[in-house]
Amino acid sequence: MASIDRKIQRAAAVKQTKKTRAENNRVTKEKVAAARAPRENEEPLSPDVQARLAEIVERVVSLHRKSTGQVFELGECLAEAKSVQPEKRFGRWLKEHCGYTVRSAWNFISVHERLADHRKRLEKHAVASTALIELAKAEPDQIESVLDLYDEGKSLKPAEIKALIGGKKDEAAEDIDLTQVGGRAGLQKMAAAKLKSSIAEFHRLTAAVLAGLEEAVAHHESGKRIVMRTLAADLEINARHASDLFKDVVAPLVPVERMPKANLEHERLVVETGWGAVQHSLYRLGGAGSWPHRDEMEKWVIEVAHPALRFAVHGEPYVVSPKPATAPVLDVAKADNDVTKNDQIVVDKETDADETTPSISYAELDATLDNLMAVNKAPAEVRMSR
Repeated sequence: MASIDRKIQRAAAVKQTKKTRAENNRVTKEKVAAARAPRENEEPLSPDVQARLAEIVERVVSLHRKSTGQVFELGECLAEAKSVQPEKRFGRWLKEHCGYTVRSAWNFISVHERLADHRKRLEKHAVASTALIELAKAEPDQIESVLDLYDEGKSLKPAEIKALIGGKKDEAAEDIDLTQVGGRAGLQKMAAAKLKSSIAEFHRLTAAVLAGLEEAVAHHESGKRIVMRTLAADLEINARHASDLFKDVVAPLVPVERMPKANLEHERLVVETGWGAVQHSLYRLGGAGSWPHRDEMEKWVIEVAHPALRFAVHGEPYVVSPKPATAPVLDVAKADNDVTKNDQIVVDKETDADETTPSISYAELDATLDNLMAVNKAPAEVRMSR
C-alpha cells in the first residue's frame, strides 16, 4: 500500500514539474516576442538600407565558414550591416536574421578589419575561423611572427596562437644586462625595453577590459540591464592596472600648480580626444567604489567607455558623444560664491545702517514715545468713539 502511495506522489510531482516547465517556457517566449517587437520611438530604416540589409542576410546565410575566405567575407558583411543601421538595432537584427550573437559578430568583424592585409597568406594556409579570431587580437609584429611560422609549414592551434601572442621574451635581450649599459644609449635601451613590455601589457589588459564591456553591451542590446556588480568583478582590477600603465607610458609629468616643491604628477589628456577618453575610461572603470547611479553609469559605458576602448584596441575612430545640457560644477560653485558675496554686502549695509547717526534728536524721540504711551493709557471707550 505504501509503495502505491509513493508511486502516486511521484506521478503527481512529475506532472507538476512538467506544468511548471511549460509555464516557464511560455513566459520566456512572450518576453522574447516582446523584445523582438518593433519599438514605438524607433526611426524606420530607409528603403535603400532595408534592401541592402536583405542582400547582406542572403550572403551571410550562404556563408558556412568552411574556408578562410568565407570567414573574411562574413566579417565584411557584418561590418557593413553594423555601419548602415543604429548600433542599438544591430544586436536584434543579428538574432532575427542571422542567428549570431553580438560578440560573435564582433569577432568576425575584427578578423576582417585587423587581418585584411594578410588575407592572401592566411587563405594560402587555410587558417580556421577560431584561429583567425585569436590572431585578430594580436599586435602587428606578433601577427607577422605567427604568419612566419605558418610559412615554415607549422600548423598552429588556437591555443598555441593565444600563447604566442600572450607575450614572448626576447632571447637576445636576455643576454645583455641593460642596467650595466651606461650613457644616453644605455638609458634609451632601458627605456625602449620598458616601453615595449609596458605597451604589450597595456594592450593585454585593455583587450580584457574591452571583452567585459562588449559582453555587457551585448547584454544591454538584448533588452536587459547591465549588472554593475558583475561588470565591476569582470574588469575593475584590469582597468586599474591598465590606467596605471597608460599614465606611465603616455601621460607627461608636470609640476603641481601652487605647490612648486611637490612631486610631479601625471597630466590628464583632453577628454574629447580618443586617447583622452581612453585615459578617463580606464581610470573610472578602475574605481567601482565611486561609480555613479546605475542609469548614468550604463549610459556612460555604452556611449563613452565602449567606443573609447574599441579605439584603443582596434583603432576604430572615436566620435565624441554630445554632452548633456547641464550646468557645470564650476558654474554652480561660482553662483554659490556670488550669493555669499551678495549676502556679505547686505550684512555690511545693515551694519552701516545701525552705526548711522539718527536723523532726529533724542528729545524728539522721547516726546514721540510719551505721546504713544498716553494714547495707550486712554480709556477704551474714547478710542472706540474715535
